[in-house]
Amino acid sequence: MSNLQDTCSTFGGNTVAYLDRLDGQSAEVVRLIQALPIPPALQSHLHQTWRITRQKLAYFRRELSRSDGELQEELEVLHSTLLPEVISYQIRLGAMMISDTCPDHQYLNQWKSIWSNFDLD
Repeated sequence: MSNLQDTCSTFGGNTVAYLDRLDGQSAEVVRLIQALPIPPALQSHLHQTWRITRQKLAYFRRELSRSDGELQEELEVLHSTLLPEVISYQIRLGAMMISDTCPDHQYLNQWKSIWSNFDLD
């Protein structure tokens, strides 16, 4: 596993700020999902996925803010190791769903715009 310094560079050295940024972006995603002209079942699935993601981000943030010392460092490593992969997968999945079901590319462009500062590599 990477050391703390390596993994914190992904977060700009501040995991709480990273979680806050993701929460803001996921709130934008939830608003966009409500406007998407996609089948109701797919819209419901996307909405549920991102609602749960926002709940988990809030939980991670609370957990991190309550910890200190070595536990806080371990949580930062854990979150920086796993969280980008999970979010990246959800971003790609959402883009595929929008691309496959919305003939109007404005929605896909909005999706991409929301995530423009998220490194997907």
